[in-house]
Amino acid sequence: MGIYTEFHFNVELKPNTPSGVIDILNYMLGNTKEQPQLTTHPLFKTERWKFMLIMDSYYFPADTHSTLRFDGIGKCYYLCIRCNLKNYDNEIDLFVEWITPYLAEPKGAFLGFKRHEENNEPTLIYKEK
Repeated sequence: MGIYTEFHFNVELKPNTPSGVIDILNYMLGNTKEQPQLTTHPLFKTERWKFMLIMDSYYFPADTHSTLRFDGIGKCYYLCIRCNLKNYDNEIDLFVEWITPYLAEPKGAFLGFKRHEENNEPTLIYKEK
């Protein structure tokens, strides 16, 4: 069966986030079918990177709900992730590492959490100082 990890992540992307990053996020969210050009980041060498933001199970009480929303007033994107997946290849940490350079949040800001199905306490995720 496997062990699942819940992942919650809510951030604002910088207004100058490259369109290639937005294309990858839309692909990962199932908003587009054609795989965009990828970077050489280790995240994209894992098995489940394509589907990780929309994966779900019955181990956690809420549904998966991940979105990427463009705010026309602020001219930026908001990324909201709620999913759970088998994090065998450390996909969650690799995703956070990959997306962090594009985050508008200040250093030290709270970004979300991850929680292993066998733990009651989550691991909080902050933007590195």
